[in-house]
Amino acid sequence: MRFSALIWFLISILPGGALAGSETNSAEFPEEAVLEAAVPEAASPEVGRFFVLANLEFTLLHEFSHMLIEELKLPVLGSEEDAADRIAIIVMLKARQHQSAEEVIPWLFAVAGDWYTEWELKDRSSGKIDYWDNHHLEIQRFHNIVCLIYGGKVELLEDLMDTEILPFERAMSCEAEYRQADHAVQWLLDTNGHSGKIMATGEQFTVTYEQPIEGQNELMFDLLQSSRVAEKLVAALSARFSLPRPISVEFDNCVSEPDAYWHSPTASVTVCYELLGHFLNMAEYRQKNSPRACNIPSLRKYMGARLRCNDSDESGQNEESEGEAKK
Repeated sequence: MRFSALIWFLISILPGGALAGSETNSAEFPEEAVLEAAVPEAASPEVGRFFVLANLEFTLLHEFSHMLIEELKLPVLGSEEDAADRIAIIVMLKARQHQSAEEVIPWLFAVAGDWYTEWELKDRSSGKIDYWDNHHLEIQRFHNIVCLIYGGKVELLEDLMDTEILPFERAMSCEAEYRQADHAVQWLLDTNGHSGKIMATGEQFTVTYEQPIEGQNELMFDLLQSSRVAEKLVAALSARFSLPRPISVEFDNCVSEPDAYWHSPTASVTVCYELLGHFLNMAEYRQKNSPRACNIPSLRKYMGARLRCNDSDESGQNEESEGEAKK
């Protein structure tokens, strides 16, 4: 019997811990208390935790995809950045194939929502948009991710079609895009998964945490320690892949912009504590600025509580009442 190595290892650590603190197992991770002081007042600690951990999982899987492409010499046609995004989303979807839609869809849309927010807040007035960059624009990454989610969950998200979030012309190709990406990931795993000795985690990976600077970085460090996301992922990778050299995963303070990256010369994946803090800021903004998403029934159904759609309704009703009173 042939198993999809990476998909199977992700599934194998569910439901006893969830990849990045899925809500079904939130009782095992007391990070809500950790985030009480970190999350801006407008965003609840639970929503902040959920948003941060979903995006952390995507970020690590994206960088691990770069690592696998480099270390296993995988063929890539097209953009490697796009390939890494697609691998990460397909794995996140497949890892949760036995979970309910109420658990899976918000987790994936937390990732898509971050890219939409990045684009929404981007200063485009200066005209300094890096069209030459090897990464897609944030809005393109958002639409690509939404398309894959829709392609894998068409029966649950039909009303996304022909909306600003998923224009009709793109929606028509999403099932095919999902199948294509799923097939590519399956090929990767069937071709490169373990067929011999299973490696111990310590032989292939080390996870290190630099002493965080005081403030939000300390709180992000505590969240990482309580969720153990990185440790779970590298243990699972070690159990399914033999890599040609040891890989280090490092969490560090960054002096420049928040970032995460795979660095081939040093065989290391680095994630900035500041990037997790940035995700918190995106969670706050998204909660306060999502009226268009709230108007789409399926997003309202699955994301309504986290986007505070009821608050938007009440705000709209209050504005309407105030307008009537002025007359």
